[in-house]
Amino acid sequence: MGEDFELVMILASIGIIGAFGYLVFNWVLNLTAIEVTEKAKLIGKDTENASHMNRDTLMTTTSYVMTFEAEGGERITFRVGRGVYHKYFIGDYGRLSYKRKWFRGFERI
Repeated sequence: MGEDFELVMILASIGIIGAFGYLVFNWVLNLTAIEVTEKAKLIGKDTENASHMNRDTLMTTTSYVMTFEAEGGERITFRVGRGVYHKYFIGDYGRLSYKRKWFRGFERI
């Protein structure tokens, strides 16, 4: 029984360390990426809702997602803040700036 518990704890620790390593690795890749600015059109907006119970309270989190299509046809999706999400409309055309997966800004032209 004790050996099974040790094995579960070791596997759980490896999983937690692996997930943390993945997050740090992606953060470094985004941080060191070159900022790209290109003309693009906003082609989609979406929200993702997640709910969970915290003691006796239902907690809901909303993520805001915007999809752009660059002039070359490439589609790029970003999670953005609520203010950014509400600032733009589908069909807006402008200069999109980003670093890998990080949205940096969108300026209508």
